[in-house]
Amino acid sequence: MTTEKRIGKYEIAEQIGVGGFGIVYKAWDPFIQRWVALKTCNATDTEGTQRFFREAQLAGALQHPNITLIFDFGIEGKTPYFVQEFLSGTDLDDVLETRKLSLDGVLAILLQVCAGLDFAHSRGIVHRDIKPANVRVLEDGTVKIMDFGIAKSLEGESRLTQTGVALGTAGYLAPEQLSGKPLDTRTDVFSLGVMVYEMVTGTRPFTGPNLSNVIYQILNQDPVPPRQRNASCPERLERAILKALAKNPADRYATVREFAQDLKEVLTSLPKRGPQRRSETTTAMVRQELARIASLPRDQLTAATQLAARPLEIVPTELVVPDGVPSRGRRLLIVVATIVIAGAAALGWWFFAGPGAGTTTSGLRPGAIPTPVPIGPPTPIPPSDPTPVPTPVTVDVELFVDPPSDVTVDTRALGKVQSSQLELTVGKHTFTQKIAGYREEAREIEVTKAGQTVTLHLPPFGIISVLNDFNVAIQGAKVYLDGKLLGALPVRDRKVEAGSHEIKVTWPDGSEYREAADVGAASSVTRVVRPQ
Repeated sequence: MTTEKRIGKYEIAEQIGVGGFGIVYKAWDPFIQRWVALKTCNATDTEGTQRFFREAQLAGALQHPNITLIFDFGIEGKTPYFVQEFLSGTDLDDVLETRKLSLDGVLAILLQVCAGLDFAHSRGIVHRDIKPANVRVLEDGTVKIMDFGIAKSLEGESRLTQTGVALGTAGYLAPEQLSGKPLDTRTDVFSLGVMVYEMVTGTRPFTGPNLSNVIYQILNQDPVPPRQRNASCPERLERAILKALAKNPADRYATVREFAQDLKEVLTSLPKRGPQRRSETTTAMVRQELARIASLPRDQLTAATQLAARPLEIVPTELVVPDGVPSRGRRLLIVVATIVIAGAAALGWWFFAGPGAGTTTSGLRPGAIPTPVPIGPPTPIPPSDPTPVPTPVTVDVELFVDPPSDVTVDTRALGKVQSSQLELTVGKHTFTQKIAGYREEAREIEVTKAGQTVTLHLPPFGIISVLNDFNVAIQGAKVYLDGKLLGALPVRDRKVEAGSHEIKVTWPDGSEYREAADVGAASSVTRVVRPQ
């Protein structure tokens, strides 16, 4: 691929956005061979540059399916930049403007936002700028939280707090942000409550002709109850939204996880829409999940139905209200957990109430007189199988791959992966990590429990080229790297492990060329050689 402009090693394809601190480009990574989003910092003041650095540091520490991944950071000239995954799909604010979502679809999107926020909070990071423009719905149904530009670590106070408040969108800010009071995870709960309100009613809870009016409402006025603006909003959902929007943080949900649990319960209580049209694949997934939950001790049943972190399935088209809605982009999200939670509840009742609830041990109602049964010859009892085959238990496993590579689990190819959540049976599995033209490595890893993290790692690599002088081909010339044949001269763009190497070139007349070369990770080294 050729391009006229580079930033670092990245080849710039086009400008795709302008942010508060700089420009966002679509760029090509020639080493990993993938599209990325490259964000530059055009701020000239120290505070703006510090804020840019902090976004890269905070977001770079978060690896979660519902948070945009940060790959790299660098400085080109005097301009700092960082590189993140390139996201397809549509920003949530555009989704809300162009499509009318059903309540099922709204909740399915929100649960993924909650999953990402919950993970960030567990790492001590508050986003502080949750709004639809910072949420992206990808084409495969995954929801990603973006832009940690004014995020804050709870482990240390930031000197940029007051300036950061002014950079957020006013209508989504919590009262404590506007009044300069201490912030914590409940600040994100308030902003999330504003977003839920907007998604359910079609309007924000705090609006006005100017900024001062909006700020006054957030600090002093209670919002109009959602059911007055959308009669189809369930009462339970209205209570959850108003609790999230409480002026006093102490009156809100203590955590995003608690808010998400109420949203899940609203989702599971919604009436079914139309005939049951469940695919065989979905049915199999539900059976596997129920089998996993059934294998847990009773004290873990509640935990098994907690907030799911994995990406949700695409919302069926019947969950997007069709009237007057454009046909493009109707693929949204639905939560397989809806069925799973209902099944888990039934299993919990089964475990606690027992299979014979409501009858005596004999299966008769109290006081009933059994009917005499004629006694005949005994019925032969077939011999039982002495070695019953146990039902395989399936669990969720978090997979992280460094650097992103093609991965195969047993015989199932996953394609190129950086992070993913898999459903695997308990037991040993063979994980194969491969980078074409570089290295392939297989490892046998035993899966023992739900939530287990599997990390695959290959040494970092760079690219080396060995070219003959004046590009004149010499028949029979060969290139060796650390004593191993690399190929016939010339060798171009060969991936090699980062580190110190010895290059040797031999010519047909017996002469040799030797040179030491240091190849850095994600860097390129070129040597031009001639016969000695």
